[in-house]
Amino acid sequence: MVRADSFARFVDRVEDREKSLTVINRAEVDPIQRMVESMFDADSVEVTETSGDPAGPADVMLLHDEQQPAIATSPLQDVERSLLMVNSDLYVTGTRTLEDIDTPDVVANLDEVTFSVAGKRKFLLIHISRHVEAMAHETGGGVLHTGFQELSRITDERGTTEAYRQLVDRGVDVHVYGHGDWDDPFGQDVTIHARDDGEIPNTWFVVHDGDGDDDRKAALVAVETGDNEYEGFWTFEAAVVDDVLAYIDRTYVE
Repeated sequence: MVRADSFARFVDRVEDREKSLTVINRAEVDPIQRMVESMFDADSVEVTETSGDPAGPADVMLLHDEQQPAIATSPLQDVERSLLMVNSDLYVTGTRTLEDIDTPDVVANLDEVTFSVAGKRKFLLIHISRHVEAMAHETGGGVLHTGFQELSRITDERGTTEAYRQLVDRGVDVHVYGHGDWDDPFGQDVTIHARDDGEIPNTWFVVHDGDGDDDRKAALVAVETGDNEYEGFWTFEAAVVDDVLAYIDRTYVE
C-alpha cells in the first residue's frame, strides 16, 4: 500500500521493480564476490555469477532485467574502486571530492529499485548522494535540495562542508533541511529549512532539478526504518524527479 503524501510515498512506488546483477567470468578472489553480494543483494536485486563464454572478457558485471538482457555493463574493478574497497571516510574527510566521483554504469542504472541498507551497505546510498551532488556541480546551476536529518552533519564532516561550498561557488541554489542544532557556516549562500518535527528528521534525500535539463535531473530518497537503517531508491527519470521536487516545494518551500 502506498503511504499518504510523504517522502515514503515515493519509496513505496518503486517496490515492485526488480533487476539482476551478474558477475561474468570472475577471476577475482572469492571475497570480492561475497562483497558484491553483501553490497547489492536485496529483495529487488538478484546477484549471481556465471562462467559465460571462456573466450570472453573476465570480471565483468552485467545489469539486466526481464525486459532488457543488457541494461549496462562495467568492469568489476571499477565497482571495487568506487564502492567495494572504499568507505565513507573518503567523503567525511574530503579525500574524495565532487570532481572525483565516478559511478560505474551498472551502479547508476540500479535506479528505480528499492534498497534496504544498514552498516556497510549504507555506503551505497552515501555514494549515490555524492553522485547527485556531483551532477549538480558539473551542471553548474539549478536547485539542489538535501535532507541531512541533523543539520550538524554538514559541519561535522569536513568533506561535506567543502562539497557544499563547491556547489555554492558553481552557482547551484542550495537548500538544506534537517534538525536545526548547528552553527551555520554558509550565511545567505545556502537556504536553511530547519525542522525539528514531522518526517524531515527521519528522511534522507538529495534532489537536483537539472537546471531545466531533463537529462541532468536526479534524486535519491530514503526513509529511516530503524536505528541507522534506511529504505530508499534513486532515480534519473525526469517525471519522478519532478514529482519529488513538486512535493518539496509545496510542503517545505512555499
